Amino acid sequence: MENAIYWMILAGFVGMVIYFIDEWRMEKHYEKGYWAGRSAGWKASNEHQENIRKLKSRAVFDYDKN
Repeated sequence: MENAIYWMILAGFVGMVIYFIDEWRMEKHYEKGYWAGRSAGWKASNEHQENIRKLKSRAVFDYDKN
């Protein structure tokens, strides 16, 4: 009986260790993905603003249209 209790305690401890390692790993990957997404969003926003600026610039200085 005592042997089974020790095995249950050991299994619980191993389970908690695996759980915390998995949580740490997932948090690290979440942060990495979060910042990669932020970077991609800023890049897309800057490209869009640049395209709009060029479009407005062409519209203002394109005298052949009139």
